[in-house]
Amino acid sequence: MIGIVILNYETWDVTLKCIKSIVKTETTEKICLYLVDNASTSSMPEELKKYIAEHNVTYITSKENRGYAAGNNLGIQKALEDQCEYILISNNDILYRKDSIEAMCTFMKEHQGGIVGPQVVDPNGKRQPSVGMIKTGIKEIFRFYTVLKCFQRKSMMKYQGMDLRADGQYKVFHVSGCCFMMDRKTAEFLYPLDENTFLYDEELIIGIRMEQANKQTWYDGKAVVEHHHGYTTQKNSVFMQKCIRDSEQYYCREYLRTSKLVLKVLDAYRKGLARIRGMKI
Repeated sequence: MIGIVILNYETWDVTLKCIKSIVKTETTEKICLYLVDNASTSSMPEELKKYIAEHNVTYITSKENRGYAAGNNLGIQKALEDQCEYILISNNDILYRKDSIEAMCTFMKEHQGGIVGPQVVDPNGKRQPSVGMIKTGIKEIFRFYTVLKCFQRKSMMKYQGMDLRADGQYKVFHVSGCCFMMDRKTAEFLYPLDENTFLYDEELIIGIRMEQANKQTWYDGKAVVEHHHGYTTQKNSVFMQKCIRDSEQYYCREYLRTSKLVLKVLDAYRKGLARIRGMKI
């Protein structure tokens, strides 16, 4: 049985499209859908209410919006209680092809668990970065997460695995948090996800936790999903810029044990970048 956790905040119409694409998929395993609403201020539309009732979707509401990890933890907890053998974490702006979920589940069975992430494409079918091939240390933070990335194109492609075959299958350090599947034992190990970040860097944290436990993370290019970026986040907003800075500070401090001096440099960089964009964070 595959438990699929979909996290929603405000964008109900996008969530409906995601659920419909899942219902249309072809799988040999039974699917249990868990829709987690992260304290949306708007009410669920009648069309979605009717659809989830018809398709036995478990609806879970959070009393407050505490971000990606906290919201997904509610769904993971319920999926584990329901004895799901595999758990798929999904943004609500993901659309699934008919064999996407089956491909990931088959891969999990063949490789005896861990985490697997699919090939992610945009609405036009263009492949998007969705993995990190190596641990994201402080060197990688500066090289690939600051303006320096403009001068590191080849290295960045290797870091993101974009130089490898799109339809290949590879061991990676981490996969994108927008869509990934894990077996039950891995879910039990990772649960609860670290709730100290609201948004961003969750996959970096999961990657380190997987490495520390000697567990494997994979990319399966034969499973393809479509990601409609921009529905769930707006990176140019003040709030999202704060999330990027705060998550980066937490990740570097708690998981990389970065010095206070380097943390101050990164903080100054994020604030300076925000000012250039006309924002104060």
